[in-house]
Amino acid sequence: MLTLGPLGFLTPWILGALVALPVIWLILRAMPPAPKLVRFAGTRLLLGLQDAHPVARHTPWWLLVLRVLAIAALILAFAGPVWKPVPDQAGQGPLLIVMDGGWAAAPDWPQRQARAIRALDRATGAGQPAALLFADGRAEGALAFRPGAEIASRLRALQPAPWETAYPENPGEILAEAPEAGLTVLWFSDGLDHPRRGALLSALAARAAVTVVPPEAARQSLELVAGDAPALRLRATGQSAPPPVLAFGLDPQGTARELARLEPGEPITEAGVTTRMVPIDLPSELRNRITRFELQGVRAAGAVVLADDSVRRRKVALVGDDRATEGQRLLSPMHYLRRALSPSTDLIEGSLGDVLQAAPDVIVLVDQLGLPESDALAGWVDQGGLLIRFAGPRMGGSDELRQEPLLPVILREGGRDIGGALSWGEPRRLAPFAADGLFAGLEVPRDATVRAQLLAEPAPDLAERVLAQLSDGTPLVTRAPLGQGQIVLFHTTANAEWSNLAISGLFVEMLQRLIQTARASAELPEPAPDEDTFWIPQQLLDGFGRAATPQDPVPVAAAEFGKGPAPGIPAGLYRAGERIAALNAGGAMVPAEWPATVRLEAAGQAPGLDLRGWLIALAAALFALDALGSAWLARGGRSAASRRRRGATA
Repeated sequence: MLTLGPLGFLTPWILGALVALPVIWLILRAMPPAPKLVRFAGTRLLLGLQDAHPVARHTPWWLLVLRVLAIAALILAFAGPVWKPVPDQAGQGPLLIVMDGGWAAAPDWPQRQARAIRALDRATGAGQPAALLFADGRAEGALAFRPGAEIASRLRALQPAPWETAYPENPGEILAEAPEAGLTVLWFSDGLDHPRRGALLSALAARAAVTVVPPEAARQSLELVAGDAPALRLRATGQSAPPPVLAFGLDPQGTARELARLEPGEPITEAGVTTRMVPIDLPSELRNRITRFELQGVRAAGAVVLADDSVRRRKVALVGDDRATEGQRLLSPMHYLRRALSPSTDLIEGSLGDVLQAAPDVIVLVDQLGLPESDALAGWVDQGGLLIRFAGPRMGGSDELRQEPLLPVILREGGRDIGGALSWGEPRRLAPFAADGLFAGLEVPRDATVRAQLLAEPAPDLAERVLAQLSDGTPLVTRAPLGQGQIVLFHTTANAEWSNLAISGLFVEMLQRLIQTARASAELPEPAPDEDTFWIPQQLLDGFGRAATPQDPVPVAAAEFGKGPAPGIPAGLYRAGERIAALNAGGAMVPAEWPATVRLEAAGQAPGLDLRGWLIALAAALFALDALGSAWLARGGRSAASRRRRGATA
């Protein structure tokens, strides 16, 4: 690269064509304009006459200047001029471009591409081979050094990945074909620290002079904080004012649009990262419509949070007998259900006819039999509602238990007492949950026992309807579909009368799992049994945070899914059975720190100004002026001939 003050040329050898400008001047000057056609009345009248306006033998000087300047502008443009270019890195050996390929590189991806392509153009002009290490975690062999034009073509087709930047596990294998000395490395960092970055830097520093191009703007990420009151956590590597968080979803007409704007809270700065909490303080009707959150103006997968079942707040109706006295209120099943559900749901209470008019997502019946609104309740379940029922003394003492509608299984009358004062047995513990069931992953407390329960009649499909069972194999929780909805029965009470399950944390977790499946059966097909342990992608993000439906979804094993986004497991929405979970790319960030041996390129130097486009536009304008000037000269000649004809006629 040739540098003349603040002006640099990527291919300076083309400037040698400027020597031909004097020759072009002489050629253009010697070439007269095109001859003009002059009509004469007759050759006799021309004898002895002299032309008062002879045809010019030379091109006018101002037209020559236009043409020479246009050619000079084209020559300068082909030389690749750059205003205030980045100084050349030390060494004239092969060039290695290292590109961080995670979501954090997405916000300024076009600028990073343009800067890397300029470096490859310089390498091409100097005859240096080049190679590209794209750090997105995908497996690749040893780097091959090729002409810079080939590497630039590949670089133009690359896009950041919807997961964190991932460096190779074995840098020595990647650099097997790289020279031991004289290598020039240009590392485009996304500004964050990632695993194995130090090992790669050490391997490169032993062979080359490393120049790092850091990002100009701060990196920002968005993370969902689940819990009874879900919120968003906004992280940034700078302390500037953050943008608002936009909530997108479907309006009542089914059109996707912005539904709300959430403002970040007070900042807390630690280890170079500023954290702000963003509460999702929205009405449940609006909150349940939200499909994604994103930082305004930030184009990156890490700045997007897809909303799953953990974000949506369900409307739950409690129907039961709550006539307990003040002293017995702690014994009421309704008390235990309120304590378990109120932090994560919107509760309504009343008679069955009243709560059906409120259009709840879930209805919980506590020891209820023979309700007159059974037909209306069945229609509600058939349309996609979730009905959860709890057993109790009233159901256990009924003589018409077999005829009770809206139960997932047929129940025996009388129930079973396995731990009471009049029984010989001991209370039964809960059996571990099936690995492919709805309660998979929940830990069963060792002291959780059941003293009484309602027993299910044996049936061929009974095993398919059991969600949880006791250690002796008898059902504890059963479920059956009804139309687009589902019916769930706890074969024990919602208080501590028949079991101590209600006073354990497992009771809350089981209810939350069930409520998160509300309305899911109307939206998603039931998976095959061998697919329950896999997560099926429903919607995937690219590195810029744009969502798309996968054409050929590839199932992801549960063990891999729990590790977060990675190569082959992009950020997005996934389904496993009836559960919908979002795999979001945003999370904790650690700013990258570089040793003193690494040259950091100043942000002001990084862009430069490519003058090729401006010079080509100037040349086009000069050629247009040349065409106008030539037309004007031709028109002037024709006007003079017309004046002579009018004089002869007179």
